[in-house]
Amino acid sequence: MINRRTFTTLAAAAALSLGAAPALAESYPSERLTYTIAFGPGGGNDRMSRTVVDILKKYELYPGNIVVENREGGSGAVGFSFVKNKAGDPYAATSTSGNFIGTPLVSDTDWTYADFTPIGLLASDAMFLVVRTDSDFGSIDEFVEAAKAGRVTIAGSGSAGPERVTASLFAQAAGIEYEYVPIGSGGELVTALTSGSVDAVVANPSEVAGQMEAGTFKALAFSDSARSTNHPNIPTFQELGYDFSFSLPRGVVLPPDLDPAVQDWWVATLQKVVETPEWREYLVTSGMSGNPIWGEEFGAYLADTSTKYEAVLKDIGAIN
Repeated sequence: MINRRTFTTLAAAAALSLGAAPALAESYPSERLTYTIAFGPGGGNDRMSRTVVDILKKYELYPGNIVVENREGGSGAVGFSFVKNKAGDPYAATSTSGNFIGTPLVSDTDWTYADFTPIGLLASDAMFLVVRTDSDFGSIDEFVEAAKAGRVTIAGSGSAGPERVTASLFAQAAGIEYEYVPIGSGGELVTALTSGSVDAVVANPSEVAGQMEAGTFKALAFSDSARSTNHPNIPTFQELGYDFSFSLPRGVVLPPDLDPAVQDWWVATLQKVVETPEWREYLVTSGMSGNPIWGEEFGAYLADTSTKYEAVLKDIGAIN
């Protein structure tokens, strides 16, 4: 199983490859960059993309002009297709999100994650398994014991999104069965758990952080392969003995067929972006975890995430 520990062992090799960047700097970048956002204004991908671009501009990390364009449609299909079809163009970029993985699995697109040059995973959109503090579940093991003794219900946003994938991977790793309850929004998830309508919810940390701070909810485990940088006291499922991880990629990719030196330049540049206070603030306000990985390791992460997502969608009958 691929996880972030595997990626970090390759960090030294990735760093050595950056030696090509200074020689390239004389000629690249020398033109305007078009940063495509594959979704409409105001959403999660838009906020992340504009945060990256604002940091590049503020710290003069990109020497030329940057134009930001929203090309929404088809759950990301339109914008990502536009960038993919810029093959060989080092002056086009876009940000990934869950739809970067999910849309090609459920729709007939002319691209998949594998058609892009991977630059970096800047943030992880991973999930908590959350219960009420006054419930009978003091630990993840107690929740598993209850599931083996009888039926448990787990709610999540949507019927085939990352919440469902996380719940299914957990159930497989724990050897349990559960009833999944699809619910429309984060607010409705909170209401369902507060009222006792369900035993647990799978939720983005930002959706339940307020209740956790108030002491009414507690997170039993985190679905990423490393602990959340915002909630470092919550153990991962893997740490607790349930051998799986799952998160959605908030990263940056470029078109295919690029000079490797271009990839190296962007890796080195975005490594500076994630060290800024503005990026750290973004992670906190968005509920994301910041455990970055770079270059081809990011590509391997995308492949692993797609494989897991596809397997669960087939298992639940969402795709053939």
